[in-house]
Amino acid sequence: MAQLLALHQKWMPGQETSTESMGTALFLEKEYWDKMSIAITNGIAKAMKG
Repeated sequence: MAQLLALHQKWMPGQETSTESMGTALFLEKEYWDKMSIAITNGIAKAMKG
């Protein structure tokens, strides 16, 4: 629960805390890391091509 509150504060500072907003924050965090993973994979592939 504490992790969800921390993610809520990271993604939605100043917004009222609710189960829906904590779920949205969790979704945003997962999306962020999925996109970062794709970006890193693409960067490595580009570096290997030369």
